[in-house]
Amino acid sequence: MPWTLWRHTFIQLAKLIALSTAVLVVVIAFAATVKPLADGKLTPAEALRFMFLAIPPMLAYALPFSACFATTLTYHRMTTDNEITAAKAGGLSHQSILMPALVMGLVLAVGLGALNEQVIPRFLRSMESMITRNLIQMMVRTMERGEAAEFADLEIYADRIRRVRPAPGSGVIDQYVMKGVTAIAFGDNGRVETDVSAQQAHLWLAPASVAGIDDSDQAVALIRFEDLVYADQGDLLQQDEFTTTPVRVPSPFEDDPKFLTFGQLRALKRHPEHMNWIDAQRLELARRVAARDALASIVRALRDDGDVRFEDPMGQVVVVRSSGFASDGWQLLPAEGSDRIEIEISSPDRAGTDRLAAASARLQTESPEIDPTRPIDRSSLSFSLSLTNVLLRSAAGLDLESDTGQTEIPQRVLRGLRPAQDTLSRLQSMTAAQVLSESEAAIQRYGTGTEAIARAADRLRKSMASLKREILSKQHERFAMTTSCLVMVLTGAVTALRLRDRLPLIVYLWSFFPALITIIMINTGQQVTHGTGLIGLPLLWGGVAGLIIYTFAAFRIVARH
Repeated sequence: MPWTLWRHTFIQLAKLIALSTAVLVVVIAFAATVKPLADGKLTPAEALRFMFLAIPPMLAYALPFSACFATTLTYHRMTTDNEITAAKAGGLSHQSILMPALVMGLVLAVGLGALNEQVIPRFLRSMESMITRNLIQMMVRTMERGEAAEFADLEIYADRIRRVRPAPGSGVIDQYVMKGVTAIAFGDNGRVETDVSAQQAHLWLAPASVAGIDDSDQAVALIRFEDLVYADQGDLLQQDEFTTTPVRVPSPFEDDPKFLTFGQLRALKRHPEHMNWIDAQRLELARRVAARDALASIVRALRDDGDVRFEDPMGQVVVVRSSGFASDGWQLLPAEGSDRIEIEISSPDRAGTDRLAAASARLQTESPEIDPTRPIDRSSLSFSLSLTNVLLRSAAGLDLESDTGQTEIPQRVLRGLRPAQDTLSRLQSMTAAQVLSESEAAIQRYGTGTEAIARAADRLRKSMASLKREILSKQHERFAMTTSCLVMVLTGAVTALRLRDRLPLIVYLWSFFPALITIIMINTGQQVTHGTGLIGLPLLWGGVAGLIIYTFAAFRIVARH
């Protein structure tokens, strides 16, 4: 057995692969760090840490090419030094001569497979976390120094800022509370256009889907000012609250299968609701189905009893008297024998009952679509009742305005009204597939007024299908990259034997370009598989198959001569 030759070749391969991989991966990692550093998203110290974190992910691309390069140089040197000729004169076959390359390729393939499945996803998550969170932390650090921070077209100053824990189930990734807030917007001429002062403001970082943006590869940052006074073009105005337009931020951390290991991807395929943006759509569909169930029970109560009872956040009982709903399903009709909707608000903790009479009233569910940042109780269903032209009635049923001269209240909104029947908690405990099944049953059961349920169900169904395609594409991409690493090592060795009389750089180019085409086809096939499904797999694996055929053809030429 040619153990001496194998050991010598294997050691030479290991040295060159280690050296070329180290150089190539450091260069690529540095290139990946330059843009965030130049954009001010990273400090110099953070850039070094980011570069260190980028090294394992870059190995997925650097290792196959550096191994191909090192193998080409090793076997080309052995060929030009007539070591290969001597080995063949000693009776060794080409298969025996290529055995060290095969073993090294297997070792690298197994190592790259382990990196792809366990190490690289975790480092990618850390890299994305640094970049995305730093966009918020830059603002926070600036305001902590007593300086104004830029946010969209605003310059914001805060007396104090502190981090708080996001509400469970809110979908918010990071949250800060600011006190004594001032914000200024400048016009094109550089003059102050809007000046805002607020007692308090909330800064959120959340997945785009939570803010109503249908993009799973984005996060958003937004600010809500509370109890604000603002000057707009000379007019001094007051407002309870104002929420800025969401500012897009790349990548919402764990909301991407590339951050998951192989075992996590398999579990995700069975339980897609473990992905944040899928879970947000599942909860929204559950809320819509529960709202339709509650509406059906409210309709029955109004038909049978002429009134329906709710409980508000303070524990008060709110009784609404109406003859039913208009054709749109949410506009209340006046009570029997009256031209108004009657509302009674009573509490066991105090004597007396508030009696309201509204010319019109509209009931609607409170959900993240109304205000994605409002801290509502997501574990139970709640409604808001919007009243217009409201009169306060006495216990005798008389309008107080006739006795006191009060005018009608133009508008009043009763929030956080919880119905007697609430199926939301039961629906929220179900998987995404089960909630979809419940939504289909609700559409068949109610027929009219289920358009919103159908739209939410269709959106969830499409998102689940897209996620399954992405999982499939990521799994095959990782397997293909691992296989290509083994093939590239053999390609470099065989090409060096075939082109023994050429310059080393020319020899490497004959193996580099086929390897490059293979990587391009793998990535293109992954994207096509993610977008359309199984039709992309032949393209994904076609690159690997093409490289195998190219290598086998080159080996046949070497063996024949």
